[in-house]
Amino acid sequence: MTLNSVESKVRFLESLADKTRLRIVEALREREKTVSQLVQELGASQSNISGHLRLLKISGIIKSRQEGKYVYYSLSSSVIAEFLTKLEDLLIAMKREALESA
Repeated sequence: MTLNSVESKVRFLESLADKTRLRIVEALREREKTVSQLVQELGASQSNISGHLRLLKISGIIKSRQEGKYVYYSLSSSVIAEFLTKLEDLLIAMKREALESA
């Protein structure tokens, strides 16, 4: 494994390692949404959500498209949703193994 590969993984994981950013990504698993929809769903300020969206977009986790006056955000790839599903599976398996070994 090269250092560059490790650094890329760290940057990706750091992008998701914030509660608000992870909640945004989870919300976008369902369907694309506007900032206003995310603000309403997550109960955070527009400036807070916009800042997190900007970081997620820079990291390549989400993408956006403009339609009229609205900007819609979505996951950049279905692989992101698959990653989250695998992460959930991993956490369940780890918890199960911990209970079995206790």
